[in-house]
Amino acid sequence: MTEPTPDDSRVIAVMRLSGARFNSEGMPADALVEVAAFEDILRSLVRLYWRDRHPGRKRMPNGYDDEITLRLTAIGEGSAVPVLEHDATLRADDLFGPDEIKEDFARAIDALEQFVNYGYSDKGQIPDDIRRLPSNKMKKFGQTIRKGEAIQVAATVPDSWDAVTRFTPDARRNALVTLVGNFTQRVTVEGQVIDFRVSSGSLVVRDREHKADILVPYLESGVRASIDSAKQLFECVAEGVGEFNADGKLTKLTTVTSLDVTDVTEDARVVRAALDALADLDDGWLDGESGEAISQAVIERGHAVIDTMIALSNITRTVSPTEDGGVSFFWPDAENQLSIEVEPSGALYIHTTDLAAGTFADDKIASDAVDLVDTLDTWLSEVTGE
Repeated sequence: MTEPTPDDSRVIAVMRLSGARFNSEGMPADALVEVAAFEDILRSLVRLYWRDRHPGRKRMPNGYDDEITLRLTAIGEGSAVPVLEHDATLRADDLFGPDEIKEDFARAIDALEQFVNYGYSDKGQIPDDIRRLPSNKMKKFGQTIRKGEAIQVAATVPDSWDAVTRFTPDARRNALVTLVGNFTQRVTVEGQVIDFRVSSGSLVVRDREHKADILVPYLESGVRASIDSAKQLFECVAEGVGEFNADGKLTKLTTVTSLDVTDVTEDARVVRAALDALADLDDGWLDGESGEAISQAVIERGHAVIDTMIALSNITRTVSPTEDGGVSFFWPDAENQLSIEVEPSGALYIHTTDLAAGTFADDKIASDAVDLVDTLDTWLSEVTGE
């Protein structure tokens, strides 16, 4: 990794990204958006300061944006340490006063440092300068940082980063909730599509992990879903930037980086039809004497199990009657030999077997259990074979 040798007269700002991802040489490409967000905040504040000094001017003077351009000149040692410099060649004609611009950048860095300090300590106040910026600019700063990582900012490379406040995911959440009432971060949404909103180019996913219905924009993701019937069923996996409210509840995806929508209609149709066919069995269906008829209550309970399979994206087509009047679902390709039996009482009996180890696990779910998604989540999340 190259140790920066910046010209101190040109250095405007330095940031440090720490965590396991940043310990190797160079810098992860997906983290460069943090540099862009950092630079955008500084330049936006400098523009505000210019307007404060020129309240009668409606437009920025020609060339001012070029004049305040910052350049990434080095990635220093000690995790990833991007150094931003003010390009001296752009100051040759002294159009706007280089000293004034440097003072404005110093003020901008100080405001951002106070914002970081507030998020980390929950003491003091968020600077008024930060509150004047559009909220989306502040939301972008730190949104790729993961648990165990942090961002630090300074006007120059410090002797030691230990004394510089760390902008962790928790600090960011605290600061943004105070600033705008919500926060954003990278997230994966996975679950059943419960609504297509064609007019707005979005779909609604009933996400299993976050236990909420999440709005996901799909137009810019190139998704093409052929909807032939209101009875079609779709599963969705979406990655992107999610917006969370002050209570930490995911409400929507603001941007989508990847989106996969799968039609699971056929598997669901087959197993539902197979289950419904079992209702036609009469007493003695097994050998003329054995085999109890299957009640409508058992069939309805079986449909609740199928709905749970759909919600948890693990559908089997294999369903069979049991001799005592129940029905049994079986996953023939599952590594754990999973089976779920609906007993005549409506209770569920779950059984798995580890053939290699010669062990098994089982569980019983009462007939009055309503939320089968939570109850069966662990069992239906088991890895299936190819």
